[in-house]
Amino acid sequence: MSTKTEKASFPGSFWAANTIELFERAAFYAVASFVVIYFHETLGMSPTLAAFLNGSLLWGLVYFLPILSGTLADKYGFKRSLTVSFVLIAMGYFTLGTVQKFWPGLIGADTATAVDYTIPVIMGIILIGIGGSIVKPCIAGTIQKTSGRNATLGFGIFYMVINVGSMSGRGVSYFARVNLGIPAIFTYVATAFALIGLLWVVFVYKEPEYVSDGLKDDQRVAKKTLGEALLGMVLVLKNLKFVFFLVVIGFFWFIYVQIYNLIPLFLRYLDPKAPVEIYTLANPVMIVCFQLLITKMTKKWSAIKSIMAGIIVTTLGMLVNVLPILLFTEITRKVSILGILFPIATIFVLLSFASMAVGEMLLASRQYQYIGSIAPKGEEGLYLGYANLPMAFGTIIGSPIGGAMYEYFVSSRVEKGLPIDAVSMWLIVSAMGVISLLGLAIYNKYMGKAISEKQAQNA
Repeated sequence: MSTKTEKASFPGSFWAANTIELFERAAFYAVASFVVIYFHETLGMSPTLAAFLNGSLLWGLVYFLPILSGTLADKYGFKRSLTVSFVLIAMGYFTLGTVQKFWPGLIGADTATAVDYTIPVIMGIILIGIGGSIVKPCIAGTIQKTSGRNATLGFGIFYMVINVGSMSGRGVSYFARVNLGIPAIFTYVATAFALIGLLWVVFVYKEPEYVSDGLKDDQRVAKKTLGEALLGMVLVLKNLKFVFFLVVIGFFWFIYVQIYNLIPLFLRYLDPKAPVEIYTLANPVMIVCFQLLITKMTKKWSAIKSIMAGIIVTTLGMLVNVLPILLFTEITRKVSILGILFPIATIFVLLSFASMAVGEMLLASRQYQYIGSIAPKGEEGLYLGYANLPMAFGTIIGSPIGGAMYEYFVSSRVEKGLPIDAVSMWLIVSAMGVISLLGLAIYNKYMGKAISEKQAQNA
């Protein structure tokens, strides 16, 4: 009965914001599993360049720019900012999906020769990246302002909606890709989801009540100018211990982003027709099914313990991919499961996805809690604004390295008629988890006492 009461207390803007987030995430994840494959297989880019454009540029923009775009969204209003963002996102997906149709004609190239699609792809990515970076602070800000004292429940619903959107996008994407080809998931699926999100913003979403300064429901909501945001960045990044923590957690996200860079390329090596979006569904399905259970099981754990457990589980999950290479002579050999043939190694990739989902559930939300606990008193909001920097760091660095490793250990060796060296590839990726764990242990050893004292004072 109490749960229903809490849900009923959320205003319409809360549910509208969650619905908008669902459509934006559906658009993003409709293409996420096939971006590097599309760039590599369809547009002829190298794995390293494909992973760089997908991870370092696209994901980097989405997770780094909210530091500044959030300030602009506060200045111009969430509704206006969201309207602009979804226009940019729709244009970006449509651009990526139609580059083969329009780009050769624009440059007067002979379609019989190889065409360099880098320029239009970068244009599309910049549109999506800037638009996506605006969505994040607007939706998160709306959830915060409309949840009141039910912020924990509000953000729990928000996190579930993200994964429902992820599942929806991948499911629709699969059928469109199978029937219409890879470009269709950009041109039709992602663009359509973005346009539906735009309509929802224009006709359903209402600007949440804004308090220009002071406290609302125990949350500081003072507006900041762009100059103040840049100054805040300098102040935060001068805290070397905090920067060290961000970098250490960034190594975890280095592993995570391989779900959308290295692993899709490897799956297509194992099976040229691999339905990558179906394999990656394991991640959101696991989160939707088990997030509440994991949260309940670990609610008495300290944030740092949960984060370290998440790193361990994720690292072990990546190491799972070494097993088929050690146990079987031919990892592309197909086995039958429920009458469906799978390359033997893809079964272990699925286990890896499931393990990394558990690691994400253990780490992601507790990362925000931990950052809030180590922030100087009165600056919690400022520090939490940088909670996405580890993802940005892991993506910007990890994505091109993942593509380069695939190129070095797999594709180039196949071209030379040599056996691939996937063991070294997976061990290097797993080593990032070991570095993250050791770094976090060192950090906690020297910061643990101070944090405990601070938490005791605030208790």
